[in-house]
Amino acid sequence: MNAADFIRSLRAASFSPFMGVPCSVFSTLIHHLAAAAETEHYICTSEGEAMGLAAGFALSGRLPVVYMQNDGFGNAVNPLSSLQLLYRLPALLLISWRGEPGQKDAPQHRVMGDVLQALLEQLHVAHLVLEKGNAALCQALTKAQEHCRTAATPFAFIIPKNFFAPEQKTTSPIDEKFAPRLAYINLLAEMADPRDILLGATGFSGRELQQYTDHRGRFYMMGSMGCLPALGLGLASQHPKRTVFVLDGDGALLMKMGSLATVGHYQPKNLVHVLFDNQAYESTGGQPSTAAGIDFCAVARACGYPAQEQVTTTAQFKKLLSTLAHAAKPLFVHVRIRKGTPAGLPRPEQTPEQMRDALMTFLD
Repeated sequence: MNAADFIRSLRAASFSPFMGVPCSVFSTLIHHLAAAAETEHYICTSEGEAMGLAAGFALSGRLPVVYMQNDGFGNAVNPLSSLQLLYRLPALLLISWRGEPGQKDAPQHRVMGDVLQALLEQLHVAHLVLEKGNAALCQALTKAQEHCRTAATPFAFIIPKNFFAPEQKTTSPIDEKFAPRLAYINLLAEMADPRDILLGATGFSGRELQQYTDHRGRFYMMGSMGCLPALGLGLASQHPKRTVFVLDGDGALLMKMGSLATVGHYQPKNLVHVLFDNQAYESTGGQPSTAAGIDFCAVARACGYPAQEQVTTTAQFKKLLSTLAHAAKPLFVHVRIRKGTPAGLPRPEQTPEQMRDALMTFLD
């Protein structure tokens, strides 16, 4: 389906404004939302935040549209159950069906792909799998309108992969003053002690770490967006003689920024939190994050990190790594990078269980 036609159909049925967290299934949809001056659109830092925003619009008499990946639906469950369903506030949920049974997808989508429909049923959220075609969309919107008017609770469209017609991708110019993320990852893998632990967040940080380095202590955390600093804190507390590097992304950190306060409170003396910031959700299509204008080092300082460093070149990063043993920790390192990853970046051949076993063997 053409994304622009889809948006027009929803708006004609009085469903707007639009808000949510990017997913690759919605990349063309979000592109059109951003380009349409007459359409209200909010990219949020988490699905739960998007549900809260939607509640504000519903209380103002609107019929908001919230888009999310099905893996992120878990973040939306609390406000859905204790806000929308409790106060009976309508919304149209667009939930991508990653990990759909019988369809090939990344391993982290498997569990939610299997249980999505059952979970919606358990929560008593009316829903349907949206079929392609204008006639099917018209029927679905009529059903959603009737439900929102009579039940005053959310209605969900489950959106399969490849639902929206592909379009010619437009590439933004590369800002050459910043180095790519992989240059920093390779430098870290080269200079890290063999006993150090290198943790990569979901998306390209973890995939590049896993695919282009051979450090035995590396671990790619698929999915679980925003949870890497907490995972790193747990490992750091149990392995105080090893330095734990948390390789985070701006979109992931924004999703669970409270982790900065937790790490700052418990003060692990062996944790280095590296934030790769390209101000985009790159692995879902390059949609802009809300990172622009945020002083992440100031936030980390306010949350209790005793040391913060701003890095804009690989030379600065190399110098920082060479003096790391004497730096106060937990250390927060904000690395401004450009968008882009090597062409044809493959997904790991290892299963999540094999990655787990490799790290646990390394730590034994």
